[in-house]
Amino acid sequence: MFAVYNEQGRTFRSSLEDLYLLKGIKQIKGLKPVTPSISDEKEPASQSYSTNEAIRAYKEMIKAKQEEIIYHAYQIMKRPVVTVLDTSPIIDCYRLLEEKRIRQLPVMNALNSPVGLIGKEKILEKLIIEDNVIQEAKAASVRELMDYPMITADPLSDIRRVAKIMYDHDLNCIPITNEADMFVGIITRTDLIFAVSNFPGLTLRA
Repeated sequence: MFAVYNEQGRTFRSSLEDLYLLKGIKQIKGLKPVTPSISDEKEPASQSYSTNEAIRAYKEMIKAKQEEIIYHAYQIMKRPVVTVLDTSPIIDCYRLLEEKRIRQLPVMNALNSPVGLIGKEKILEKLIIEDNVIQEAKAASVRELMDYPMITADPLSDIRRVAKIMYDHDLNCIPITNEADMFVGIITRTDLIFAVSNFPGLTLRA
């Protein structure tokens, strides 16, 4: 399952195939849409996605062969997620990015709902830094700079499908959200490279 959030909160939650049909979410890469042979239209009722029962249910709902190895987003995502409020000053965000040695921050509103994503590059465009000291900020808050709509994936999503979304939309990362619209993890390009390098039998064909 994949979801889309904007400054008002969640606007979409459905399969990858439906995501590609969604107006306002365009592919950057000129690729053909994914084939419907693997579909994640519904989630298992249980949220215990680390159990064998959940994995078997996932394989059944995507009509995958039982002998096929499926790796899920929760297996490679980083957690806990470092987030900021949309009202946070960009100077505070920059310091947080530097402290945590990360390059992007998922953004929440006052209701703790996901609303966007902000990257270090955008923040740096609005800061004047001399001798490692911030002299001036040309934007007041995250809300002015964050990217939205934001695409997220479910913890049980096949990481090959997550990789396809990231490639097609030229994303450096994709946050992982659950049914309750909570950030539960984040996957970066580095995480995908790690998965390909370390998970036996994994290909990014989906």
